[in-house]
Amino acid sequence: MIKLNETVSTAKSNVMGLILGAGAGYLVATKAMKTEKMWVKVVSAVVGGVVGSMIQSKMSAKKGVPTATIVTAPTK
Repeated sequence: MIKLNETVSTAKSNVMGLILGAGAGYLVATKAMKTEKMWVKVVSAVVGGVVGSMIQSKMSAKKGVPTATIVTAPTK
């Protein structure tokens, strides 16, 4: 039950990844799998949304890692 709560909170805090993942999951169900069954489309969209939010949560910048502006800044 703890893992489910963590997954739901990750999905709530990464809404953009959730929306894009759900859209990608729906497209996979309709275009790649070529299914007409609505339950397959819904399940694929839900799984895609969860995966998309997990991916977005892992994409955050780490503290202390130099960015491109710091690396290419002119020195005096």
